[in-house]
Amino acid sequence: MSDPALSPVTAAELTEPPQIEMRRLPGLLGGALKLTLAAARREFLLITALQAVGGLGLVLPILGGRDLLDKLLVAGAGSPLVEMLLQGALILGMLGVIGLATAVATSRDDVLSEQLNRYALGRVLDVACTIELEQFERPEFHNRLERASMSARIRPHQLTQGLGALTSAVMSTAGIALALAAIEPLLVPATLLAGVPLWFAGLRSGRVLFDALFRLTPAERERSYLLDVLTTRRAAKEVRAFGLAGYLRARWEQRTDERLAEIRVTARRRLRITILARLTSGVALGSVLGLVLAMAATGEMAVADAGAAATAVLLLGVRLRTAAAGTDLLFEAAPFLQDLQGFVALAPGSSPPPQPPKLPQLGKAPQAPRSPPSPRARPEPVGFRRLRVENLTFRYPSGRQPALRNVSMEIGAGQVVALVGENGSGKTTLAKLLSHLYRPQAGRILYDDVDVTGADPDRLRHSIAVLFQDFQRYLLSAADNVGMGRWERADDRAAVTRAARAAGAHDLLAALSQGYESLLGPEFAGGIDLSGGQWQRVALARAFFREAPFIILDEPTATLDARAEHLLFEQLRTLLAGRTVLLISHRFATVRMADHIYVLDGGRVAEHGTHDQLMSAGGRYAELFTLQAAGYLDPQPRDSG
Repeated sequence: MSDPALSPVTAAELTEPPQIEMRRLPGLLGGALKLTLAAARREFLLITALQAVGGLGLVLPILGGRDLLDKLLVAGAGSPLVEMLLQGALILGMLGVIGLATAVATSRDDVLSEQLNRYALGRVLDVACTIELEQFERPEFHNRLERASMSARIRPHQLTQGLGALTSAVMSTAGIALALAAIEPLLVPATLLAGVPLWFAGLRSGRVLFDALFRLTPAERERSYLLDVLTTRRAAKEVRAFGLAGYLRARWEQRTDERLAEIRVTARRRLRITILARLTSGVALGSVLGLVLAMAATGEMAVADAGAAATAVLLLGVRLRTAAAGTDLLFEAAPFLQDLQGFVALAPGSSPPPQPPKLPQLGKAPQAPRSPPSPRARPEPVGFRRLRVENLTFRYPSGRQPALRNVSMEIGAGQVVALVGENGSGKTTLAKLLSHLYRPQAGRILYDDVDVTGADPDRLRHSIAVLFQDFQRYLLSAADNVGMGRWERADDRAAVTRAARAAGAHDLLAALSQGYESLLGPEFAGGIDLSGGQWQRVALARAFFREAPFIILDEPTATLDARAEHLLFEQLRTLLAGRTVLLISHRFATVRMADHIYVLDGGRVAEHGTHDQLMSAGGRYAELFTLQAAGYLDPQPRDSG
């Protein structure tokens, strides 16, 4: 029994895999072939053609070898030596061509595998980059993403090997079977039947492996997470400060032991299946060889024919095992590919989108609808004279209670509106909804009385700049870190510099060893790390560089010192003149300059108004403001001694 102190960090229960019916296997293999053709049609067809040459070409050497053997046995010394030498050389030449075609086909397998890998991972990225952000709050989505990512990395290569082995074996089997049919037709079906147990074993063995790895997905995700905590820079400080390395390592070892135990059981089951199938197939193949020997002994088959037939049967047995191995790989990969295809189908583009509402254009009156822009066209900016929220409600998939309940508010163009409240009051969640990262479960978001809740979020987000308190630190150049705010014009270094100046980041970036070309972050060679406050200024510059009409700042000064914070807020009015700003802050003194303040409490709007109005009302805002201000006052004189 495992140590209770090493219980799962996350929900690592085993999951039950879906059942795949036998009748669906042709469709799965067809899907695998379709995937291969979509990823690398030219490469696959070339390899298939080479395998056809290597396989079907075996007919001629086998029949030619039988004819040469017959001449040697029957004609003996009376047969022209030169003719037999030429015939032997021709047979060797054909074998050389077959070997060359097989070698070239094998050498191209790695290229085909890389093309498949790229294509499959690209489809996974299509989903990960476009699916609703809310899905990342769901454990089942992460399970599917983990399996799809692993399948995209491993299974395309397995698929390539399986298709290559099967195609080559089928071509070779066809060639040998034709040669064997020319000698004794009855031996062909008898030999082919010896491959049936191997085929069924491949099907069953692949299913056993898929079932095991599917069940292990949550536990494997936890194991990967623990490895990440133990090996990444961002966690290294706390792991050492709290002495967690041994404890977390023990958890990782426990998960690894569980995985090894499951894999051992699976390996034993697969071995039993394989041994039974090969014994059955071997007995069947031995019976066919016994039949050939009996026919030769009784004179029903000439010695040359018997020798060629025995050779063909043995070669056919080898090819059948190769075909079974290829089938085994395909059957093993097919369920994973089905799982991958199901995940890829989650991409928003896989189904027709609903008809979007007409959106108000920034600074323009509503216009007649136009033809949709091309995918590379830059979206037209979407603005508003007034943003209105009506009864907005949202609950995270993992949450028991709504994070927001019937929230209503208004923001006028050009206003600075502040959101305040205690931790967990719903401020950041509301910011995510207003930046169209999440869709509300109830309520509406209106731009100038137009409900944009169901509009294209990419187009809406194009006109919004968001700086969250957990902003991303890109391990790229300083210029790229700023330019990510509007990547379409990231090479405009003058605009990058202006944004950095506005955020107070220019001096520190210009002073780096290579200026704006300096690599940020110590993880790569030559990289330079910044302090938390310096990183925040870079992130703020990124938000300014976006030059969006609507800016959402979530704790934009959380890591700045008091002086830097005061100076920044003094400059905000000038820096963001003419833009609409939603400012989230725990520090009540910094929101006094806002045109309007909304106080959130328990996911609801508790009160709203200007600073003076809220202080006069003596409600929640006044209470929190006074409580926070008291922390900066010391009514009791200190003992100087």
